[in-house]
Amino acid sequence: MNTNDPAEMSNGNDGFSLLHRYRGAVMGFAALWILVFHEWLPVFDRYPYLALIENFIQRIGFCGVDIFLFLSGIGMVYSIGKSERVLLFYYKRIKRILFPFLLVAVVRWRFDGWTVSEFLKNISGVHFFRVDIYTFLWFVPMIMIFYLLFPLYYRFFIKSSSKILFTGCILMIWLILSLKFRTTLRIDMFGFTNRIPVFLIGILAGWSSQNKKVIFDRLTWGFLVLMLLLGLYLSYLTGYLGMYILVPVSDCCVPNILLGCSLSFLIPGMLHWLCEKSPLKIIGWGISYILSFYGMFTLEFYCVQEWLGGQIIQRMRDGHRRIVINFVVLAFTTAAAFAIRWLSGYFWMLIERIGAVVRDLPVPMESEDAGEE
Repeated sequence: MNTNDPAEMSNGNDGFSLLHRYRGAVMGFAALWILVFHEWLPVFDRYPYLALIENFIQRIGFCGVDIFLFLSGIGMVYSIGKSERVLLFYYKRIKRILFPFLLVAVVRWRFDGWTVSEFLKNISGVHFFRVDIYTFLWFVPMIMIFYLLFPLYYRFFIKSSSKILFTGCILMIWLILSLKFRTTLRIDMFGFTNRIPVFLIGILAGWSSQNKKVIFDRLTWGFLVLMLLLGLYLSYLTGYLGMYILVPVSDCCVPNILLGCSLSFLIPGMLHWLCEKSPLKIIGWGISYILSFYGMFTLEFYCVQEWLGGQIIQRMRDGHRRIVINFVVLAFTTAAAFAIRWLSGYFWMLIERIGAVVRDLPVPMESEDAGEE
Protein backbone atom coordinates (compact mmCIF):
# COMPACT_ATOMS: atom_id res chain seq x y z
CA MET A 1 0.00 0.00 0.00
CA ASN A 2 1.81 3.17 -1.38
CA THR A 3 0.83 5.40 1.51
CA ASN A 4 3.60 7.97 1.33
CA ASP A 5 5.70 9.46 -1.42
CA PRO A 6 9.02 10.93 -0.31
CA ALA A 7 10.22 13.34 -2.92
CA GLU A 8 13.75 12.11 -2.84
CA MET A 9 15.77 9.40 -1.19
CA SER A 10 19.44 9.66 -0.48
CA ASN A 11 21.78 8.89 -3.32
CA GLY A 12 24.83 8.96 -1.14
CA ASN A 13 25.30 5.21 -1.41
CA ASP A 14 24.30 2.53 -3.87
CA GLY A 15 21.73 0.73 -1.76
CA PHE A 16 19.55 3.70 -0.91
CA SER A 17 19.91 5.35 -4.32
CA LEU A 18 18.75 2.12 -5.96
CA LEU A 19 15.90 1.86 -3.48
CA HIS A 20 14.82 5.37 -4.44
CA ARG A 21 15.10 4.58 -8.14
CA TYR A 22 13.12 1.34 -7.97
CA ARG A 23 10.90 2.09 -4.99
CA GLY A 24 7.73 1.88 -7.07
CA ALA A 25 8.79 -1.53 -8.39
CA VAL A 26 9.42 -2.80 -4.85
CA MET A 27 5.96 -1.57 -3.81
CA GLY A 28 4.43 -3.26 -6.85
CA PHE A 29 6.23 -6.51 -6.03
CA ALA A 30 4.88 -6.41 -2.47
CA ALA A 31 1.34 -5.66 -3.69
CA LEU A 32 1.35 -8.58 -6.13
CA TRP A 33 2.82 -10.89 -3.48
CA ILE A 34 -0.04 -10.01 -1.14
CA LEU A 35 -2.53 -10.73 -3.94
CA VAL A 36 -0.93 -14.16 -4.37
CA PHE A 37 -1.27 -14.73 -0.62
CA HIS A 38 -4.96 -13.78 -0.62
CA GLU A 39 -6.34 -15.08 -3.91
CA TRP A 40 -3.93 -17.32 -5.80
CA LEU A 41 -5.28 -20.74 -6.75
CA PRO A 42 -2.50 -23.38 -7.00
CA VAL A 43 -1.70 -24.46 -10.57
CA PHE A 44 1.24 -26.86 -10.09
CA ASP A 45 -0.51 -29.68 -8.22
CA ARG A 46 0.79 -32.28 -10.69
CA TYR A 47 4.42 -31.33 -10.10
CA PRO A 48 5.38 -32.00 -6.46
CA TYR A 49 8.51 -29.82 -6.28
CA LEU A 50 6.95 -26.89 -8.11
CA ALA A 51 3.83 -27.26 -5.97
CA LEU A 52 5.97 -27.06 -2.83
CA ILE A 53 7.68 -23.87 -4.03
CA GLU A 54 4.35 -22.39 -5.14
CA ASN A 55 2.75 -23.15 -1.79
CA PHE A 56 5.68 -21.70 0.15
CA ILE A 57 5.72 -18.48 -1.87
CA GLN A 58 1.98 -18.07 -1.39
CA ARG A 59 2.05 -18.95 2.29
CA ILE A 60 4.61 -16.27 3.17
CA GLY A 61 2.99 -13.65 0.92
CA PHE A 62 1.89 -11.58 3.90
CA CYS A 63 5.54 -10.52 4.10
CA GLY A 64 4.52 -7.92 1.53
CA VAL A 65 2.99 -6.01 4.46
CA ASP A 66 6.39 -5.84 6.14
CA ILE A 67 7.99 -4.51 2.96
CA PHE A 68 5.36 -1.76 2.88
CA LEU A 69 5.96 -0.89 6.53
CA PHE A 70 9.74 -0.81 6.16
CA LEU A 71 9.45 1.53 3.16
CA SER A 72 6.82 3.59 4.99
CA GLY A 73 9.21 4.07 7.90
CA ILE A 74 11.87 5.35 5.49
CA GLY A 75 9.33 7.55 3.72
CA MET A 76 8.10 9.10 6.97
CA VAL A 77 11.61 10.34 7.76
CA TYR A 78 11.81 12.14 4.43
CA SER A 79 8.30 13.56 4.78
CA ILE A 80 8.87 14.93 8.28
CA GLY A 81 12.25 16.29 7.16
CA LYS A 82 10.49 18.76 4.85
CA SER A 83 9.57 20.83 7.92
CA GLU A 84 5.88 20.20 7.35
CA ARG A 85 3.41 21.26 9.98
CA VAL A 86 2.06 18.26 11.82
CA LEU A 87 -1.49 18.92 10.60
CA LEU A 88 -0.27 19.04 7.00
CA PHE A 89 1.65 15.81 7.61
CA TYR A 90 -1.55 14.14 8.83
CA TYR A 91 -3.63 15.61 6.00
CA LYS A 92 -1.34 14.11 3.35
CA ARG A 93 -1.49 10.69 4.98
CA ILE A 94 -5.28 10.78 5.35
CA LYS A 95 -5.69 12.06 1.80
CA ARG A 96 -3.83 9.03 0.48
CA ILE A 97 -5.82 6.49 2.48
CA LEU A 98 -9.34 7.76 3.09
CA PHE A 99 -11.05 7.58 -0.32
CA PRO A 100 -10.30 3.94 -1.31
CA PHE A 101 -10.90 2.74 2.25
CA LEU A 102 -14.31 4.39 2.53
CA LEU A 103 -15.35 3.53 -1.02
CA VAL A 104 -14.68 -0.17 -0.52
CA ALA A 105 -16.43 0.02 2.86
CA VAL A 106 -19.55 1.44 1.19
CA VAL A 107 -19.47 -1.34 -1.42
CA ARG A 108 -19.13 -3.98 1.29
CA TRP A 109 -21.96 -2.31 3.25
CA ARG A 110 -24.19 -2.53 0.19
CA PHE A 111 -23.37 -6.06 -1.00
CA ASP A 112 -22.49 -7.85 2.26
CA GLY A 113 -25.51 -6.60 4.15
CA TRP A 114 -23.71 -4.74 6.93
CA THR A 115 -25.84 -2.84 9.37
CA VAL A 116 -25.17 0.85 9.93
CA SER A 117 -23.57 -0.06 13.26
CA GLU A 118 -21.25 -2.62 11.62
CA PHE A 119 -20.28 -0.12 8.94
CA LEU A 120 -19.37 2.56 11.48
CA LYS A 121 -17.47 0.13 13.69
CA ASN A 122 -15.50 -1.21 10.73
CA ILE A 123 -14.42 2.17 9.36
CA SER A 124 -13.73 3.66 12.81
CA GLY A 125 -11.47 0.79 13.94
CA VAL A 126 -13.74 -0.29 16.78
CA HIS A 127 -13.90 -3.83 15.41
CA PHE A 128 -10.12 -3.72 14.84
CA PHE A 129 -9.52 -3.30 18.58
CA ARG A 130 -12.54 -5.00 20.12
CA VAL A 131 -13.33 -7.96 17.83
CA ASP A 132 -10.63 -8.98 15.35
CA ILE A 133 -8.04 -6.92 13.50
CA TYR A 134 -8.89 -8.80 10.30
CA THR A 135 -12.55 -7.81 10.30
CA PHE A 136 -12.07 -5.23 7.53
CA LEU A 137 -8.93 -4.09 5.70
CA TRP A 138 -6.77 -4.34 8.81
CA PHE A 139 -3.71 -2.72 7.20
CA VAL A 140 -5.45 0.67 7.01
CA PRO A 141 -6.18 1.18 10.73
CA MET A 142 -2.73 -0.25 11.53
CA ILE A 143 -0.86 2.18 9.28
CA MET A 144 -3.03 5.07 10.50
CA ILE A 145 -1.96 4.29 14.07
CA PHE A 146 1.68 4.30 12.98
CA TYR A 147 1.19 7.61 11.18
CA LEU A 148 -0.57 9.12 14.18
CA LEU A 149 2.23 8.24 16.58
CA PHE A 150 5.17 8.84 14.24
CA PRO A 151 5.67 12.63 14.81
CA LEU A 152 5.81 12.10 18.58
CA TYR A 153 8.16 9.12 18.27
CA TYR A 154 10.41 10.94 15.81
CA ARG A 155 10.73 13.94 18.13
CA PHE A 156 12.39 11.70 20.73
CA PHE A 157 14.26 9.67 18.11
CA ILE A 158 15.92 12.68 16.49
CA LYS A 159 17.00 14.11 19.86
CA SER A 160 18.70 10.89 20.98
CA SER A 161 22.49 10.87 20.93
CA SER A 162 22.63 7.35 19.47
CA LYS A 163 19.83 6.51 17.05
CA ILE A 164 20.79 2.83 16.98
CA LEU A 165 20.81 2.57 20.77
CA PHE A 166 17.49 4.44 21.02
CA THR A 167 15.86 2.12 18.46
CA GLY A 168 17.31 -0.91 20.24
CA CYS A 169 15.87 0.26 23.58
CA ILE A 170 12.41 0.79 22.05
CA LEU A 171 12.55 -2.65 20.48
CA MET A 172 13.53 -4.12 23.85
CA ILE A 173 10.51 -2.43 25.45
CA TRP A 174 8.34 -3.84 22.66
CA LEU A 175 9.71 -7.34 23.32
CA ILE A 176 9.21 -7.12 27.09
CA LEU A 177 5.61 -5.97 26.65
CA SER A 178 4.97 -8.67 24.03
CA LEU A 179 6.22 -11.35 26.42
CA LYS A 180 4.30 -9.87 29.35
CA PHE A 181 0.99 -9.94 27.45
CA ARG A 182 1.56 -13.06 25.36
CA THR A 183 -1.11 -15.00 27.26
CA THR A 184 -3.60 -12.17 27.76
CA LEU A 185 -3.50 -10.20 24.50
CA ARG A 186 -5.93 -11.40 21.84
CA ILE A 187 -3.95 -13.66 19.52
CA ASP A 188 -4.89 -11.85 16.30
CA MET A 189 -3.59 -8.59 17.79
CA PHE A 190 -0.05 -9.94 17.52
CA GLY A 191 -0.48 -9.69 13.75
CA PHE A 192 -0.48 -5.94 14.41
CA THR A 193 2.00 -5.57 17.26
CA ASN A 194 4.54 -7.88 15.60
CA ARG A 195 4.80 -5.35 12.75
CA ILE A 196 5.97 -2.52 15.02
CA PRO A 197 9.69 -3.47 14.82
CA VAL A 198 9.96 -3.41 11.02
CA PHE A 199 8.39 0.07 10.91
CA LEU A 200 10.84 1.35 13.56
CA ILE A 201 13.75 -0.22 11.71
CA GLY A 202 12.52 1.56 8.59
CA ILE A 203 12.67 4.88 10.47
CA LEU A 204 16.26 4.12 11.49
CA ALA A 205 17.09 3.18 7.90
CA GLY A 206 15.57 6.43 6.64
CA TRP A 207 17.67 8.48 9.03
CA SER A 208 20.76 6.42 8.13
CA SER A 209 20.24 7.06 4.43
CA GLN A 210 19.94 10.81 5.00
CA ASN A 211 23.12 10.84 7.06
CA LYS A 212 25.04 8.37 4.89
CA LYS A 213 25.61 5.98 7.76
CA VAL A 214 25.57 2.80 5.66
CA ILE A 215 28.06 1.96 2.92
CA PHE A 216 26.83 -0.68 0.50
CA ASP A 217 29.96 -2.64 -0.32
CA ARG A 218 30.16 -6.33 -1.16
CA LEU A 219 30.04 -7.24 2.52
CA THR A 220 26.78 -5.32 2.96
CA TRP A 221 25.16 -7.00 -0.05
CA GLY A 222 26.37 -10.37 1.17
CA PHE A 223 24.87 -9.68 4.59
CA LEU A 224 21.52 -8.83 2.94
CA VAL A 225 21.59 -12.13 1.04
CA LEU A 226 22.24 -13.99 4.30
CA MET A 227 19.32 -12.10 5.89
CA LEU A 228 17.09 -13.24 3.03
CA LEU A 229 18.14 -16.88 3.32
CA LEU A 230 17.76 -16.86 7.11
CA GLY A 231 14.34 -15.22 6.77
CA LEU A 232 13.19 -17.90 4.33
CA TYR A 233 14.46 -20.66 6.61
CA LEU A 234 12.77 -19.20 9.69
CA SER A 235 9.57 -18.71 7.67
CA TYR A 236 9.63 -22.42 6.95
CA LEU A 237 10.26 -23.30 10.59
CA THR A 238 7.52 -21.02 11.94
CA GLY A 239 4.98 -21.40 9.13
CA TYR A 240 5.26 -25.13 8.45
CA LEU A 241 6.73 -26.63 11.63
CA GLY A 242 5.09 -24.25 14.11
CA MET A 243 8.34 -23.12 15.78
CA TYR A 244 7.88 -20.42 18.42
CA ILE A 245 10.36 -17.52 18.13
CA LEU A 246 10.18 -14.80 20.79
CA VAL A 247 6.46 -13.93 20.49
CA PRO A 248 3.12 -15.50 19.51
CA VAL A 249 2.26 -15.56 15.79
CA SER A 250 5.98 -15.99 15.20
CA ASP A 251 5.65 -16.42 11.44
CA CYS A 252 4.90 -12.70 11.02
CA CYS A 253 7.64 -11.36 13.24
CA VAL A 254 11.37 -12.19 13.05
CA PRO A 255 11.22 -14.01 9.67
CA ASN A 256 9.33 -11.16 8.06
CA ILE A 257 11.62 -8.51 9.51
CA LEU A 258 14.54 -10.28 7.85
CA LEU A 259 12.66 -10.76 4.58
CA GLY A 260 11.12 -7.29 4.47
CA CYS A 261 14.37 -5.42 5.13
CA SER A 262 16.55 -7.55 2.85
CA LEU A 263 14.14 -7.70 -0.11
CA SER A 264 13.65 -3.94 -0.01
CA PHE A 265 17.30 -3.60 -1.09
CA LEU A 266 17.89 -6.83 -3.00
CA ILE A 267 14.96 -6.33 -5.40
CA PRO A 268 16.29 -2.91 -6.55
CA GLY A 269 19.78 -4.40 -6.80
CA MET A 270 18.51 -7.24 -8.99
CA LEU A 271 16.43 -4.92 -11.16
CA HIS A 272 19.41 -2.61 -11.61
CA TRP A 273 21.54 -5.53 -12.76
CA LEU A 274 18.83 -6.75 -15.15
CA CYS A 275 18.19 -3.28 -16.59
CA GLU A 276 21.76 -2.03 -16.84
CA LYS A 277 24.27 -4.87 -16.84
CA SER A 278 22.64 -8.09 -18.01
CA PRO A 279 22.36 -9.15 -21.68
CA LEU A 280 18.58 -9.33 -21.18
CA LYS A 281 18.02 -5.64 -20.55
CA ILE A 282 14.69 -5.55 -22.35
CA ILE A 283 13.34 -8.20 -19.97
CA GLY A 284 14.64 -6.27 -16.99
CA TRP A 285 13.01 -3.05 -18.16
CA GLY A 286 9.78 -4.92 -18.82
CA ILE A 287 9.71 -6.39 -15.31
CA SER A 288 10.59 -3.04 -13.79
CA TYR A 289 7.85 -1.29 -15.77
CA ILE A 290 5.16 -3.81 -14.79
CA LEU A 291 6.10 -3.74 -11.11
CA SER A 292 6.31 0.08 -11.11
CA PHE A 293 2.85 0.23 -12.70
CA TYR A 294 1.39 -1.71 -9.78
CA GLY A 295 3.43 0.41 -7.42
CA MET A 296 1.33 3.44 -8.40
CA PHE A 297 -1.88 2.19 -6.75
CA THR A 298 -0.85 -0.36 -4.15
CA LEU A 299 -3.31 0.79 -1.49
CA GLU A 300 -6.26 0.66 -3.89
CA PHE A 301 -5.03 -2.75 -5.10
CA TYR A 302 -4.99 -4.01 -1.53
CA CYS A 303 -8.41 -2.58 -0.66
CA VAL A 304 -10.28 -4.28 -3.52
CA GLN A 305 -8.44 -7.56 -3.97
CA GLU A 306 -9.82 -9.72 -1.18
CA TRP A 307 -13.52 -8.94 -1.68
CA LEU A 308 -13.46 -8.67 -5.48
CA GLY A 309 -11.19 -11.68 -5.86
CA GLY A 310 -13.45 -13.74 -3.62
CA GLN A 311 -16.49 -12.79 -5.70
CA ILE A 312 -14.75 -13.79 -8.94
CA ILE A 313 -13.43 -17.08 -7.59
CA GLN A 314 -16.85 -17.99 -6.21
CA ARG A 315 -18.46 -17.50 -9.61
CA MET A 316 -15.71 -19.10 -11.73
CA ARG A 317 -14.49 -21.96 -9.55
CA ASP A 318 -16.63 -24.54 -11.36
CA GLY A 319 -15.92 -24.96 -15.04
CA HIS A 320 -12.77 -22.86 -15.40
CA ARG A 321 -9.09 -23.70 -15.10
CA ARG A 322 -7.30 -22.25 -12.10
CA ILE A 323 -4.77 -20.35 -14.20
CA VAL A 324 -7.63 -18.66 -16.05
CA ILE A 325 -9.29 -17.71 -12.76
CA ASN A 326 -6.00 -16.29 -11.46
CA PHE A 327 -5.62 -14.18 -14.59
CA VAL A 328 -9.20 -12.88 -14.38
CA VAL A 329 -8.77 -12.00 -10.70
CA LEU A 330 -5.57 -10.09 -11.51
CA ALA A 331 -7.15 -8.28 -14.48
CA PHE A 332 -10.33 -7.21 -12.68
CA THR A 333 -8.51 -6.26 -9.49
CA THR A 334 -6.05 -4.17 -11.51
CA ALA A 335 -8.84 -2.40 -13.39
CA ALA A 336 -10.85 -1.70 -10.22
CA ALA A 337 -7.82 -0.42 -8.32
CA PHE A 338 -6.74 1.82 -11.19
CA ALA A 339 -10.27 3.25 -11.47
CA ILE A 340 -10.37 4.00 -7.73
CA ARG A 341 -6.99 5.70 -7.95
CA TRP A 342 -8.31 7.88 -10.79
CA LEU A 343 -11.52 8.73 -8.92
CA SER A 344 -9.57 9.53 -5.77
CA GLY A 345 -7.40 12.01 -7.64
CA TYR A 346 -10.41 13.86 -9.02
CA PHE A 347 -12.20 13.76 -5.66
CA TRP A 348 -9.35 15.42 -3.78
CA MET A 349 -8.74 17.88 -6.61
CA LEU A 350 -12.39 18.96 -6.30
CA ILE A 351 -12.15 19.20 -2.51
CA GLU A 352 -9.00 21.33 -2.69
CA ARG A 353 -10.49 23.62 -5.34
CA ILE A 354 -13.56 24.15 -3.17
CA GLY A 355 -11.27 24.85 -0.23
CA ALA A 356 -9.30 27.38 -2.28
CA VAL A 357 -12.50 29.17 -3.33
CA VAL A 358 -13.73 29.30 0.27
CA ARG A 359 -10.40 30.72 1.46
CA ASP A 360 -10.55 33.46 -1.20
CA LEU A 361 -14.07 34.59 -0.30
CA PRO A 362 -14.16 38.13 1.13
CA VAL A 363 -14.86 38.43 4.84
CA PRO A 364 -18.35 39.97 5.29
CA MET A 365 -18.26 43.48 6.79
CA GLU A 366 -20.26 44.19 9.90
CA SER A 367 -23.22 46.55 9.42
CA GLU A 368 -22.87 50.08 10.69
CA ASP A 369 -25.41 49.56 13.43
CA ALA A 370 -24.12 46.15 14.47
CA GLY A 371 -24.08 45.82 18.20
CA GLU A 372 -26.38 48.79 18.76
CA GLU A 373 -29.06 48.27 21.30
